[in-house]
Order: sequence, then structure tokens, then C-alpha cells
Amino acid sequence: MKSDGPSRGTRIAIEVDAGMVAGWRWRNDGAPRLLFCHANGFCASAYRRLFTALADRFDIIAPDLRGHGRTTLPAEPRRLKSWSVYGADIRALIDRLRPDWNPPYLLGGHSLGAVSVTLAAEGRSDIAGLMLIEPVAPPEIMTWIAGTPLWPLLSKRMPLVRGALSRRAEWPDRDAAAAAYGRKRLFSAWADGCLADYLEDGLSERAGALRLSCEPAWEAANYAAMRQDFWRAVRVRPAPMQVLAADGRDTTVFLGARARFRRAGVEVKMLDGVGHLVPMEKPHAAAEFLASAGP
Repeated sequence: MKSDGPSRGTRIAIEVDAGMVAGWRWRNDGAPRLLFCHANGFCASAYRRLFTALADRFDIIAPDLRGHGRTTLPAEPRRLKSWSVYGADIRALIDRLRPDWNPPYLLGGHSLGAVSVTLAAEGRSDIAGLMLIEPVAPPEIMTWIAGTPLWPLLSKRMPLVRGALSRRAEWPDRDAAAAAYGRKRLFSAWADGCLADYLEDGLSERAGALRLSCEPAWEAANYAAMRQDFWRAVRVRPAPMQVLAADGRDTTVFLGARARFRRAGVEVKMLDGVGHLVPMEKPHAAAEFLASAGP
């Protein structure tokens, strides 16, 4: 492990059967254990402001998911049909962390990461709670459609899939990448420092070039992979669950999803004046939500 100071956290690299899981740790011996997973196309470093705000409350591990950041697990877009692979990866990571990182565990996540930790929790007895920020919560019929022969044709037309496939993947240097991203409207609402945090591990040197760590084809494959039964995992969850939903137009927790969560006994908290990327736009509000699950 390489220490980068208490506010930056410490890099980790953990070998599992399928390869190496990279990420960050904010160590706080004796504090409740929090494992937090990031959104599609991002990486753990993008959430540094969030984790710094929580470092005195939790002992935090934040992995880079398969196909993201510095993790080396295989990521083959054509084989990805469901986010269940992330649930399996998280279970394997937790099992490998024991006995040095003891249960119970609070699992948290944002977007793809929120769904992934929910899938990972199924059937476990060592989970203290689930804290989901803007989970991708589609109608159950989408899970059914995603398993039909029509889905490959339909998914190719999805704006998120098309947008990911058209994304620029290579840059001459980090300054050029930072300048280009800084001009995009998406990042104008981000808190100071979050863009630099994302680019730290969101870009990587490969074959003499500076590229996105999450390849556009893998990001697109994630948007198209919808066979996971998220709502079943919600119903059979082994621990209390809370959801933080944004009121912005790009939220993934629509009115119908909020009602379904509440019928399942899940508390849904609304955050005003923010979009889907809550942890980057308002990291301290996201931290307050996660801290509410602590002692």
C-alpha cells in the first residue's frame, strides 16, 4: 500500500481469483466498515471529497469495479449481459478482505455501484445496511425485455449507449483532457476538485497513450446490460436499506421507483437542487446521507 496522506486515502490492490481489484482505503481502525462502489464510467478516486468527509466516521474501502480505474479483472463488452458480475466481484472482494477487515459491513454505492452492492448482499449474513445513492431502478419489465432477442436491437438505440460509444477515449496529456472536460456542461455543477479527482484514475497510460480507464465500449455495454433482477435483490435484502434520490431531470429513481421502494419498506430521501451525480455535485450532502447509517 502507498500512503498519500489522510485526506487523499491510501491506494490498495487486492488479488482475487479473476485478477486484481484496485481502489482506495480511508483507514480508521475500530470504526464501522463501509465498502462503497462507484457509477458506470467512473472510478473510486472520483469520490475522494465524499470519502474525506466520512473518514472520521468509517473505515472505508472503495474499489474500482471491473473495467474501471486500475482494476485488472477481464472486461469483455460482448460478454456482458447483466450487472450480476459486479455483485459476484464484490462478494469475492469482501471474502478476500476477511479476516483482516471484519464484519459487519455497511455497503454503499452510486448508480451502477448502488445496484451492484445490492446484488452482492443477497444471501449474506454479514451486512449491516445498504445505502444507495441514485440506484438505477428501472421497471421490472425492462429486465424481461433485456432477455429477449429484441434487446440487442433496442439497446443500440439508447442515447446513453450511443453517447458512450462516441466518447473520445485518448488524449495527448492530462492537461488537455482536463481542459476539454472542464468545458463540458456536465462538469460545471461539480464541486471544486472533483473533476481532478476523477481524472486521476479515470485516465491511464496504456501502450504509450493516455486513455480513459473505462473504455467507451465497456461503458456502453454496461448501459445495455439490464438482465439483473434488481427488484428481487431489494425484496430479499438481508439488512435495512435507504435510498437517496435526486430531484433533477436525470434522476434514475423516478416516481414509480420511489413508490416501489417504499412498498418494500425502504426509506427514500429526496435531495433538492441536484442531479444524478449527487456525490460529485454535493459530496457533503451525500456524506451526510451515508453517515446517517452510522452509530
